[in-house]
Amino acid sequence: MPNLFWRSKDGRTINLAETPFKSEDEFERYVYDVGEILSEIFILSRQVKTPSRKDVPDIVGVDKENNVVIIEFKNQPVDEDIIPQVLRYAIWAETNPDSIRALWLEARDVPDDVSINWDNLSVRIIIMAPVIPVTVLRLVNKINYEVDLLEVQRFAAEGHEFILVNKREPETPARRKITKGTPEYDKEFYKEHRNNQSVEMFFAVSERIDKLVSDRSWPLEKKFNKGYIGYKHGFFNVFGLTWLGSKSFALFFKVPKEIADQYQPSDWEPHRYEDEWKQVLYKVDSVDVPLGELAPLFEAAYRNIVG
Repeated sequence: MPNLFWRSKDGRTINLAETPFKSEDEFERYVYDVGEILSEIFILSRQVKTPSRKDVPDIVGVDKENNVVIIEFKNQPVDEDIIPQVLRYAIWAETNPDSIRALWLEARDVPDDVSINWDNLSVRIIIMAPVIPVTVLRLVNKINYEVDLLEVQRFAAEGHEFILVNKREPETPARRKITKGTPEYDKEFYKEHRNNQSVEMFFAVSERIDKLVSDRSWPLEKKFNKGYIGYKHGFFNVFGLTWLGSKSFALFFKVPKEIADQYQPSDWEPHRYEDEWKQVLYKVDSVDVPLGELAPLFEAAYRNIVG
């Protein structure tokens, strides 16, 4: 059992007591209600019934990369048996696109920037549990789906709750068979799908963000995706660049709306705030976009995710 201590501003050291969830249902409801944990996922439905009564995915959603996302919760340390279970869910989703489309059509306020390819679904799996052993990580390397493994633990002290989210990474890079063809999201990929001049500007601005991150010694990972570049801390995006169309793109910052309003530059209007993704967008019109004016937002997004 981990020990977590909180050092308060007045110099006190408080031992935080681990407070396990009483049931998987409480665990699932808690994560669902604390929207920040799954801020990258738009939830379509919970406890989805499949033709097999045995198989009931906890949550089905979509992400900004147009993946269908299967989320499974376990309220105890998992073992290797979790892999065949989530594989059944993933295969069900992949082979029953009409069922997923029905969930999409029934959902309210679906994001405008998600476009699912119903004829060729891409499925992603997320497993959440208090402990995920290395034996599970090794099995993940052997399957063809994208899998995120998140250890989630709750601690409490003096009426406050603290949630520890730890993304578990495989010991060695996954060696997966290419079944559908996995594109490499680099400059050439973007140029095949976007305006070439805009792609050059997109990468030039990203290099300026690289320098900003480096100058501040922020431990962030830069990840290229189909529709955006994200600067991540573990499982969570902090800020980045996202495409709005084939020519236009924007900076995004993962902050609550009240923080986005607080740090809005006086002479630069935000493009929009996206409640479904909990991020504010600032459209980029030039490679010389004044990133300095958004320095408080970069800092706020970093504090919001990293602390």
